[in-house]
Amino acid sequence: MQSTAGNYYFDSIADFQAGNAQRLRYGNAVPSLNPIDAAARFRYQSYAFGIQDNWRITDWFSLDYGIRYDMYGGHSRPAFNQSFFNRLGYANTAYISGRGIAQPRIGFELRPSKELSVRGGVGIFSGGSPDVYVSNSFSNTGFLSNTIDIRQNNDGSYSATNLPAGVGAAALTGVSGTTIPGVVNNYLNAGTISSTAPTNALDPKFKLPSQWRSTLSFDYAPTALSGFNFGADFFYSKVRNQVFFTDARVVPTALRTPDGRVRYAALTSFGDTNSDLILTNTTRGRSYIAVARVDKTFDLGLNLGASFTYQDIKDQAPATSSTASSNYGNGAFLDPNGAAYGISNEQVKYNIKYNLTFERAFFGDYKTTFALFGETRIGRPYSWTMQDASNLRSPVFGTIGSSSRYLLYVPTGIDDARVSYDSTATRDTLNALINSTGLSKYRGQIAPRNAFNSKWFTKIDLHLAQEVPTGLGASRIQVFMDIENFANLLNKNWGQLRQYSFPYTQAAVRVQCLTTPVATGTAGGSAVATTSSQACAQYRYLAPNSTPTDTISSQESLYQIRIGARFSF
Repeated sequence: MQSTAGNYYFDSIADFQAGNAQRLRYGNAVPSLNPIDAAARFRYQSYAFGIQDNWRITDWFSLDYGIRYDMYGGHSRPAFNQSFFNRLGYANTAYISGRGIAQPRIGFELRPSKELSVRGGVGIFSGGSPDVYVSNSFSNTGFLSNTIDIRQNNDGSYSATNLPAGVGAAALTGVSGTTIPGVVNNYLNAGTISSTAPTNALDPKFKLPSQWRSTLSFDYAPTALSGFNFGADFFYSKVRNQVFFTDARVVPTALRTPDGRVRYAALTSFGDTNSDLILTNTTRGRSYIAVARVDKTFDLGLNLGASFTYQDIKDQAPATSSTASSNYGNGAFLDPNGAAYGISNEQVKYNIKYNLTFERAFFGDYKTTFALFGETRIGRPYSWTMQDASNLRSPVFGTIGSSSRYLLYVPTGIDDARVSYDSTATRDTLNALINSTGLSKYRGQIAPRNAFNSKWFTKIDLHLAQEVPTGLGASRIQVFMDIENFANLLNKNWGQLRQYSFPYTQAAVRVQCLTTPVATGTAGGSAVATTSSQACAQYRYLAPNSTPTDTISSQESLYQIRIGARFSF
C-alpha cells in the first residue's frame, strides 16, 4: 500500500529542516492502521505439464515436437466490494486460479551440407510471473483502506475533507518523518470510505497472455571464403491474448469530438475522479524482425563482425508499470479509454552492430586482447499528443488519468474549422511545429501513435586485457579494463542519448472543447465545455505548459570504466 508512512511536501529546504510541511498524503488500513491488512497478500500454485520427442529423420534433418500445458491454482481472492458489484454487475473477486493454456510447438534443424545449417520452429508461447498484475486487485479493493490529503493554504490555514480543528497543525508541524500523530490516525479512521473509491479488478473472462511465434535461421560458412560466416534470422509473432487496461467506470456516449473520437461519461458523476480499472485482454499485436550478420576471422588473431537488424513491431498496451493506474494512464490514446494500437515503444526499426577484436600472444601463450563493440540505432519512437487543460476528469473526453496522453489532431492549416486558438501566438507556434517535425503529413488527421523517432544514437565500448604469468605452475592473472561508451570519454558531447522521456509522449498543445464554434482560424472562443456531457463543437488549442523538447538520458549518456583482475589456475 502506498504512502503508509506519510508522503510529505515541503515548500523549501528551510521548511524541511524545521519540520514544517505544506502537504501530507497518507493512507492506511482501517480500522487496524496496520498496512499489512490492506496490502496485497495472495498465493497461487503454478503447474506445468509437457511431453516432447525428437525425431531424427535422416543424418541431416531432425524434428523436435511436443506440447506444454501451464495452469494456475490457488484459493486466494480479493475482498468483495459491494459498491463495485452494484456499478458493474459482476464481482471484483476474479483470480487466475483455474486458468491454463496449451502450447504446442515444433522445431527443425536441417544440415544439407557442411557449409549450411537451417533452423526454425513455430508454436504458442506463454509464461512469466503474474504477481505484479494480479497484486493490483488485492491492494486496491476500494474499501479496506482509507486515504487523507491535508494541505496548508497560503494564509496559514489548513484544508481537507471534514478536517477537525487542530488536526491540520498536528499533521504538518513538527514533522519527524518517523511517526504519524495520533490525532491524524483518528481522523483517518473516522473518515467515511467513499463508495466510489478507486478499485482494480481482473476481468472474469481474462485469458493468460500468449502469442504465436515462429523463427527461421540460416548459417553459411563457405569453404571457398575461408574465415567468413554469414547468417540471417527471421522472427514473427502474433498476439493471441495480451494484457490490456481499461476503466469500466466510464461508458461511451453518442457525443463525439470534432475529429470523430468517442466521448465517455462516468457511471457515477462527472465529479467522480476515481476509476474501476480492469485487467482484461487484447488480441492486437505482432512482430516482424529480420537480422543479417557476417563475421570474418583472420589467422593473425583479428576478428571483424557486423549485423543489421530491422524491426516492425506493433502492440496496443505497453504495460511496463507496476500499478494498474500507471499502466492505464501512461501511453498514447486514440480511444480515450484504452491505449492505441500502433508502433511499439520498444521497436528499434534500424539497428547496426559492429565489432573488432584482436587477440594474440606476443610472449609465451599469454594473450593480449583489444576489442571494440559498437552500436548505431535509430532513436526511440514517440507520439505527439494534446493535453486536456483540466487536471481532473477530462471535459473533452470524459476519462481520468494522465491528461497528456490523447493523440494530437493535426489541423489542415491555420484556417481549419475544427480548431480555434487562445491566441494567434499559439496558432503560429503550432503551425511552425507541424511544418518542422513531420507532423505535416498528417494534416487533417490524428497523428498515429509512435510515428516519430528521437535522434539516432551511437555507442562504442572498449575492452583491453593482458594475461601475465604468476610463476605458480600454469596459473596466470588477466588484468582487464572495460570502458562503456568510450566515445563519451573522448568528448562529452559524443555518445549522448537524446529522446523524449517516458511515457514517450509529447504534448504539442493543451486542449479544451467549445460548445459552439468560433470563426475559422480566429483566436479566443465561446463557452468552454466543463463536462463531457456538453457539446464539443470545436477544439480550442492553448499553449502547452512547456516547450516540447527532447532531453539527455543521463545514465545511458555517461561513460563508465571498470578495471579488474582475474586469477586462473
